[in-house]
Amino acid sequence: MAGERATKMLILGSARTLFSEKGYDNTPVEEICALAGIAKGTFFYHFESKQSIVRYILAMHIGEYAQKISEQMDTFKDAISKAEYFLAAMVEHGCGAGECDTYFKEFEDEWYITVLMEERRKALLPLLIEVVEEGIDQGYFRVRYPQACAEIAFFGIDAYLHGTQADSEQARCGIREIAAKTLGIKETELAI
Repeated sequence: MAGERATKMLILGSARTLFSEKGYDNTPVEEICALAGIAKGTFFYHFESKQSIVRYILAMHIGEYAQKISEQMDTFKDAISKAEYFLAAMVEHGCGAGECDTYFKEFEDEWYITVLMEERRKALLPLLIEVVEEGIDQGYFRVRYPQACAEIAFFGIDAYLHGTQADSEQARCGIREIAAKTLGIKETELAI
């Protein structure tokens, strides 16, 4: 088991090195295997394709980011502060994925955007759902369907961030307004 994990990490490290040097499109599986010192069959034992490496890296990166957000939100006592922090973190992080975005310097493949949004949803949406449920219990949020409201706020904001410059004041105001309306609170109660 430990040997398999080490081999998988070796493949990932080799792929990351080549992706950062040559870009995703200019890195064939054969070169990843050569750098890792493995046979092509070993590559395909651990990963279905080159795209699955990107998914794995995205999941790791976004999972680590979600963990940091969760740890920081745990320092707040009330759900409003947690929601504000979560929304501000979404805006600050935008819709990107740091390291992985550098592999696609010249264009954005549709599959990459889809995988990015799926991985963001898996890692980040549960945090917002938890905050909304906590906010209802604390009497802050006035919604009957916490999961649906959290999903609407998350998907709306995430999609918006993907298509715009999130650091503008207009974008922040719009995100604050839609989040407040979705959570059933006055816009003035939410500061981001």
